[in-house]
Amino acid sequence: MIRLIHLVAGLLLATASWSEPLMSKAQYEQYSVLYRCAQIQHHDDLDKQESELIAIEKKFGLNDDNFDAFDELITEYERDEALLERIRVRVKKECI
Repeated sequence: MIRLIHLVAGLLLATASWSEPLMSKAQYEQYSVLYRCAQIQHHDDLDKQESELIAIEKKFGLNDDNFDAFDELITEYERDEALLERIRVRVKKECI
């Protein structure tokens, strides 16, 4: 009986973690700023740019396994004009 309770509890915890977004809006904002800064700052060195972008993706745990979830998240977050404006302002301040 105790094993069954542990199994059910484990399943509930796993289900709860699956329903959480891959990234919060704050994390997406930080990711976007870093990503755009790398594109701007290394526009003349594509090898350096690529290595920076890969490092940023790794930092945020993005990989082939969660690409579809991230793509869906981008679609959702890009509808938030306030979020997009914060990203634009930060990129201008922090990258240019």
